[in-house]
Amino acid sequence: MRRFPTVVPVLSIALAAGALTLAACSDTTTSPRLSPSAADLSVTPVGTNTLNVHSDGSTLFCGFTAGVYTYPASGFNPTTCGAGTTDLMAALAVYNPGWSAPISGSDWIGVTANGGPSSDYRAETGLYVYQETFTLPVGATSVTLNLGALADNAVAVYLNGTLLGGQTVTDCNTAPCNWSPAGQLTISSTGGATLYTDGTTLNRLTFALINTPIGYPLTSGPLGGPAPSYGCFRAPQTNGTAGFGSTLVATSPDHVYSGRTTTIVGGIGCENPTGVDFKGTITWTVAVTTWCSPGFWKNHEDLWSQYLLTKYSTLVGAADLSKKAPAGDPTLQQVIENPQTYGGPATNSVADFLSNKAFGTPIGSGVESCPDPGSITVH
Repeated sequence: MRRFPTVVPVLSIALAAGALTLAACSDTTTSPRLSPSAADLSVTPVGTNTLNVHSDGSTLFCGFTAGVYTYPASGFNPTTCGAGTTDLMAALAVYNPGWSAPISGSDWIGVTANGGPSSDYRAETGLYVYQETFTLPVGATSVTLNLGALADNAVAVYLNGTLLGGQTVTDCNTAPCNWSPAGQLTISSTGGATLYTDGTTLNRLTFALINTPIGYPLTSGPLGGPAPSYGCFRAPQTNGTAGFGSTLVATSPDHVYSGRTTTIVGGIGCENPTGVDFKGTITWTVAVTTWCSPGFWKNHEDLWSQYLLTKYSTLVGAADLSKKAPAGDPTLQQVIENPQTYGGPATNSVADFLSNKAFGTPIGSGVESCPDPGSITVH
C-alpha cells in the first residue's frame, strides 16, 4: 500500500482467470491448526437457502509465503487452515494507511507481522491466504455466490480450488485503488466450481491476498526501481488517518517497522500495509421431492379434475401399460382407478405427473411425503 498526497492512485480489475498472471505456489502455515469441523462464525444463516459470508476475526488464516506476487493457479484449495486472523478495525481507528471503510457488515482483517498490525508499514511482502468454509444441504442446486472484496494490495477468490476472479496485482501507483469501492472485486457466480451438497463435506472459499513491495511492478524511476525491491527505496507516506475520517496521524515512528530496509530478502524488507475485506451471500435452491401416491390421487380426484380425461399417451417418459391392458389409449382417471388392469408402474407414472403439477417435483425423483389435501393445488 502506498498513498501519495499529490498523486491520485489507478488500478484495473481483472475478473477472468485469463486476465491474471498465475503461478502455482505452496503456503507455509504459521498458525495453530483447527479441525475441519471447527465452527466458522463468519459464515452464518440469514434466511431460507442463504448463507452470509464476511471477513472478521473468525476468518481462518492458512499461511504466508514470502516474495510471491502472483496468484496460485486453479486447483489452489488448502484443506487445513488455522486460527490467527487479526481483526484490524481497532487498529485502523488508531492508524489507517488510506483504506476505504469496509463493506457494510464486514471487517478489514490481516495479521500481526513484525510486531504490529498489518495495516501499519510492518507486514512482510508476499502471499497471505485466508479461508471461509460452509456446508450445503442435500439436494442443493443452482448455487450462486455474490461477493464483493477490497484489498491492499490485491486479492483473488477461489471456490473449492476453482479461481473465480481477482484484482490486478499492483501497488496503488494510480487510482482507483483495490481498497476503494471503485476498485472492488465483484464475484457473482460459482464459476463452474465443484460443490459438495451432501450436508457434511466442507466447501472452501479461499482468498489469496498479495502484499506487493511499494511501487510494484514499476521497475524504472521516478516511481520505481529494479526488481526485487521495485519502488521500496521510497519512504512510507508521511501520514495516515485515525479511522476512516480526515484526522491525520503521523506514520513515523509508531506505524513503521523499525528494522525496515529497502532491499527485500525472502520477503523481509520494504514492509507494506496489507489487508482484505469481503462480504457476500451464498444462495441455493433445494430440489423438491414431495410426492403423493397413486392411492392418494385416486381418492382425491377433485384436486385434479382438469386432468381426469387427459390421455395417458401424452405423458412424457411414462411406464408401459400392463400387457393385460385393453387396446386403446386410456385416460389418467382410468389408469389411476384400475391398477390391476393398467399396472402399478403406470399408476406411478400418473402420480409422478400429478405430483409434478402440484409441487414441481421432478419426474421420477419423488419421495412419498404427501401433505394435507387442503394445502394442495394442481396447476
